[in-house]
Amino acid sequence: MRVLAVNGSPHKEGFCKKILNRIIEGVVEKEAIVELVDLSDKTVKPCLACRNAECWESMKCNLTDDGLELRRLFNECDALVFAAPVYFLSVNGLAKNFMDRMRNYRGDVRPSVALAVAGGTGKGCVTALQEVCRWMVLVGFSPVVAEPVTRYNLDLAMGWAKSWGVMLVEKTLSEKRGDLYSRLSEFERLPYMRYTVTDEILYLARSAVDALLRRSVVEETAELARLVEEAETRLRLGDSENGLRLAVEAHEKSMRLFNRLTQPSG
Repeated sequence: MRVLAVNGSPHKEGFCKKILNRIIEGVVEKEAIVELVDLSDKTVKPCLACRNAECWESMKCNLTDDGLELRRLFNECDALVFAAPVYFLSVNGLAKNFMDRMRNYRGDVRPSVALAVAGGTGKGCVTALQEVCRWMVLVGFSPVVAEPVTRYNLDLAMGWAKSWGVMLVEKTLSEKRGDLYSRLSEFERLPYMRYTVTDEILYLARSAVDALLRRSVVEETAELARLVEEAETRLRLGDSENGLRLAVEAHEKSMRLFNRLTQPSG
């Protein structure tokens, strides 16, 4: 089995690469072959959306860069791992250029791991993940793992990542159909795909609170946990305005506390 692992970040020692390395450990443990690509080492120009483009039917492109080499690896692999960093609430330019330039010439559906990795506030982690997963299912991949990764759950993601690699190799998708209905139905069943921006803010607040509790910051976190619970209740009862207001308050306060406790002293 051949697995293609793609790092969409320009930082070769950043969160994306660290998680990919852990996933690769699991893939190698299952004796699969891995091709790791750092997109920062490649030149992938933006798609030109050419008229009568031959790329949809054959390995051709009007651009001269590394796009065709990557497209060959994309079609030869039996599974895909893609880690896309989140810049300005969406996937970054490197990742998006890669997504726009790939074409699938195969009829089967292959397993994949989709990761949207956000530093900073974490905002955009879910909306970017939705974009990556939508792209994956439409180009013939079925995510067996779809995860938003932020500073708040990075420790958990690093702990899970090796098992994601094992799961990817073990997953067989021969029963999957490639028609559009089946692919979109698959997308809708994935976690986080129906999240709104409000859901994302609440998710970030909850993730930060959980991260603080894992660090045994109990007393200062109790009020934040109460805010999250109240926001969830308001939203569940249809009070979207006050639910969002409380979710934002919980997110901002928990983020400030997390920053204060995790920043190096001195």
